[in-house]
Amino acid sequence: MMRNKRLTIVFWSIIMMSFWIFSSYGLALTPKQIYQGVSPGVVLLFASEGSGSGTGSAGTGSIISEDGLVITNAHILVRKDSSPMSNIFVFLKPERVTGNTQKDLTRRYKGKIVAYDVPLDLALVKIENVDEPLAQVGFGDSDKIVVGDQAYAIGHPEQGGLWSLTTGVISAQQSDYAGVPGKNLFQTEASINRGNSGGPLLDEQGEMIGINSLIARRAKDGLAITAVNFAIKSNVALKWLNRMGYRLASAEAIPSDTGQKPAKEEPQVTVEPARPAIEEPIKEPVQPDKEVQSSEPKSGKERKEGEILTEKKPYKMDELIAGIQEMEDMMDEMRETIEKFRKRRR
Repeated sequence: MMRNKRLTIVFWSIIMMSFWIFSSYGLALTPKQIYQGVSPGVVLLFASEGSGSGTGSAGTGSIISEDGLVITNAHILVRKDSSPMSNIFVFLKPERVTGNTQKDLTRRYKGKIVAYDVPLDLALVKIENVDEPLAQVGFGDSDKIVVGDQAYAIGHPEQGGLWSLTTGVISAQQSDYAGVPGKNLFQTEASINRGNSGGPLLDEQGEMIGINSLIARRAKDGLAITAVNFAIKSNVALKWLNRMGYRLASAEAIPSDTGQKPAKEEPQVTVEPARPAIEEPIKEPVQPDKEVQSSEPKSGKERKEGEILTEKKPYKMDELIAGIQEMEDMMDEMRETIEKFRKRRR
């Protein structure tokens, strides 16, 4: 009888400890699993003037609702005078990326800017005439991410392949970037270049923890800078979406209960805050048209150079001590197993 009680203690203790360990570490996916699961929800964006030649801008976006809402950077779609571009095209990922653009860019749709915010560098695009539910990129909680966490980026780097995957870690964090209140960023060594703008920065569970936005490539004295890239934290984007009248649940954009949505008014002109010379948008915005709503401009100072309930049962002390010792021995074995597993994954 006593042994059964002791085994019961050990069993439930191991269950609880295992739950705590795995919930703390999370079930990290491999880069291959992350890419296969998330990349179908990543799009290529192209914004241009007029219907033919003229200037254009390319970038990346993440589908956040099955009916085609895409979160991306504003600087891909608008000029510095905050006027949106006249033509937006969205390309969905093919079943298999071949490296031949004529084959890989056949799933083309027109897009429409729903809302944008130049200071925060965020924009929401609606893919038009979608005739099927689309794959989505789920939001992660950026507040849970710390320096040293693994990070992955998917996008279309200039002179690189479409739907490219790059890896790295979170290197640092910045708050109120360029004096814009609430514009909080991750710094990452995951390779990001022009064309990655607006694409997702992902955690080990394949959830979007950031929106790639800035790169640093040159110091004030001209010295080259490498592996210093920035992404707008996902919680910044979520708060902005809420203000625009959308709330996210299980990666779906749902109109809020208030029924408020971005007004289809002439946009207010917003002036982009000054940035240090070493940090600039991945892709410069180009000339657009005027027809969408921009959120209110955010003023800011110039950025300074260097933020299970369980049922209680009575047990005798010797049973508890024996049970704890047995549990510790088993936990040591479990830790060794977990460590071996983590080493194999590296």
